[in-house]
Amino acid sequence: MHSNAQQISFKDTTAAYNKQRIDVNKTGMKVLGAWGVANMVDGGVGYFTAKQDQWKDFHAMNAAWGLVNTGIAAIGLHGVRKEMAANLNSEQAYKRYLDNKKLYLLNIGFDVLYVGGGAGLAVLGAKDKINGPLYKGFGSSIAMQGIFLLLFDNVMFAAQERNNSKWFLIMNEIRVSNHGVGFSHSF
Repeated sequence: MHSNAQQISFKDTTAAYNKQRIDVNKTGMKVLGAWGVANMVDGGVGYFTAKQDQWKDFHAMNAAWGLVNTGIAAIGLHGVRKEMAANLNSEQAYKRYLDNKKLYLLNIGFDVLYVGGGAGLAVLGAKDKINGPLYKGFGSSIAMQGIFLLLFDNVMFAAQERNNSKWFLIMNEIRVSNHGVGFSHSF
């Protein structure tokens, strides 16, 4: 075996990697939920205490994003609980791992759109005499939420990607035949 080759041990199983994947998702949903609750509270307080329309609109949009993010986190935590109870085989666990990574990459694309769209709306607001405060407030909020989500989804993707080479190695060592499932490892 080459000295720089990725090594796995007997403690490295698809069940262990699946548990790590679920734990990462659980932590992420807690972070997203906390962010959502903070935005609902701050958005509500900010809306009722802001003196300028732009800031009222900014806080109103943050509260709305907070509600959505809290809902997504609650649904995600429910899914985590179901996955913790599921008895997945290696192939199912690996598929869920790949699906998680694809979801975070898709979300990263949307996050970039949120940042760009929000920034564009804020710029439009600076030029619009009638709806300027609304556009600037909403646009600034959307851009800020997009920046947070861009950071969040990148961290979540990186956390899942951390075991990518081990997943790949262990899944290549699992063999399925007419006689059952086996494990093949070269020394």
